[in-house]
Amino acid sequence: MHERADLVRIDTHGAPTRCALWRRPESYTRVTSRPLPLARLDVCCPDGCHHWMTTGRSFVKAATEATVSRGRFTNLPYQWKAMWIVLLGTFMVVLDTTIVSLGLRSVADDFHADKNIEWVVTSYIVALGVAQLVSGWLGDRFGRARVYIYALAVFTLGSLACSVAPGFGWLIAARALQGAGGGIVVPIAMAIIYDLFEPSERGRAIGYFSIALMAAPAIGPVLGGTLVSSIGWRWLFLINVPIGLMAVPVTARLLRESAPVARRTFDLLGFVVVAMGLVALLVGLQQGGSWGWSSGSVVVLLVVGGGLLTLFVIRALSIESPLAEIRLFTNPVFSLSLVVMSLSTLAQYARIVYIPLELQGLRDIPASTVGWLMMPSAVGMAITLPLGGKLADKLGARVPVTAGMAVVAAAYWQLSHLSVDTSLWTISIWIFLGGLGSGIGMTAPNVTSMNAVKATQVGQATALSQVARQITLAMGLAVMASVFFGLMPPRADTSAGAVGTAMHAYNSMFVISFWILIGIMVLAQFMPDRAKATAMQERLAAERGALRAGGYLAESAAVMEA
Repeated sequence: MHERADLVRIDTHGAPTRCALWRRPESYTRVTSRPLPLARLDVCCPDGCHHWMTTGRSFVKAATEATVSRGRFTNLPYQWKAMWIVLLGTFMVVLDTTIVSLGLRSVADDFHADKNIEWVVTSYIVALGVAQLVSGWLGDRFGRARVYIYALAVFTLGSLACSVAPGFGWLIAARALQGAGGGIVVPIAMAIIYDLFEPSERGRAIGYFSIALMAAPAIGPVLGGTLVSSIGWRWLFLINVPIGLMAVPVTARLLRESAPVARRTFDLLGFVVVAMGLVALLVGLQQGGSWGWSSGSVVVLLVVGGGLLTLFVIRALSIESPLAEIRLFTNPVFSLSLVVMSLSTLAQYARIVYIPLELQGLRDIPASTVGWLMMPSAVGMAITLPLGGKLADKLGARVPVTAGMAVVAAAYWQLSHLSVDTSLWTISIWIFLGGLGSGIGMTAPNVTSMNAVKATQVGQATALSQVARQITLAMGLAVMASVFFGLMPPRADTSAGAVGTAMHAYNSMFVISFWILIGIMVLAQFMPDRAKATAMQERLAAERGALRAGGYLAESAAVMEA
């Protein structure tokens, strides 16, 4: 007992609020009078980081290393190592959102499922949306590292099930399993990144992390087209299996658990209501183009979905422990950042969706070649995403969002004036320029939204941001698709005039996206500037330090009293 008392007295140096215990061994989650299993406790204070090992019911000091930076401990090697580990799993999940699209025709031919092939995408999107909403509660309740590992394992299992699907029904169920795992991976991964880095360093970290979020959708068609044309559609899913089998054990070994968060009861009724609402809304939006927007089924799905989501919001605002902290939307900085993020993502999909359709539909370019022609956007984003993160740390969100979206808008204006005679090199240049601008402008609102909330709300905030982005994307793409097909000529018309009409329909998608980008630039003027961003970082840094110190020291004291 004396040794354990010394642990707190020696390592806090009379200033517990300045210490951060940043590893929470699993053996401390439940205190008992029985001997503790072997575990390590890292106690990090202004003078360095002290490692302690458990032996029976006691702690023994094992080693000391001094790592001080402006009175704040940072372990950059571990932080960046953990970030790249988490990025690997996230990249795999996000890649799956676009890699499958070029294999749908082959799947339909194998299973004779032409009329229902869209369910390969719909089942994934619906499961993704439901899982995203519950991810915040799971991370807070069971620990983000643990939930991330299990979710990654579920996604890998779903990928394996997809690759060996003997029938269409099996494939749809396996895609839903994939979506359930993937929907948890992305928001939990973002919360882990925010836990790892101080507020003043988050922009740079999120810049690198966003390579997975932004570049993967552009790489997906390249890889998907190559796999489908060379070895078959099953490899679109099987490729995830070796990556997952490597990522799960490596992540389990190296990723440390996050600081404790207050545990909340699970709102089962709220989950049932919101799950049914999301399923109805997303299915209605996904199937509207196929079934017809005026069909009774689509109208009922959209009305029921909207009604159930409204009931969920009312319930979340009226109970003490809601499934999702809807009150976060009363934070103007968080809400504005979320709107900017969602609209920016929607604008990107004009490039991802309609450029490939135009190249294949009007120029008969093979899918694998189209994929490579889309690569410049991924290259551009990979170049500027880290820069966008650094600018967000230094200047706040206003400048990088405005500058980045202005570059994208210029590229989209050029893409809205294409003709069938426009060279592929010219198209690639504008796609590359759009990628450069996206990398500069899309990191800042992400960082700002998380810096605007309390440290204990990060898990809920990442979950809500992903769900809101998913719904905005589904609704926006549905509207754009309706406009697009309304402008397209009849499929049987192959005259020269019909080709010009079709080209106008494709160009119109970039005109719409151009004006969305102009709106984003206007909204950016109300986002935090440098001074406000710095104040937010300082407030959150102090809050995080107090939270970590208080939570872990209280837990250590409970262990010593046992």
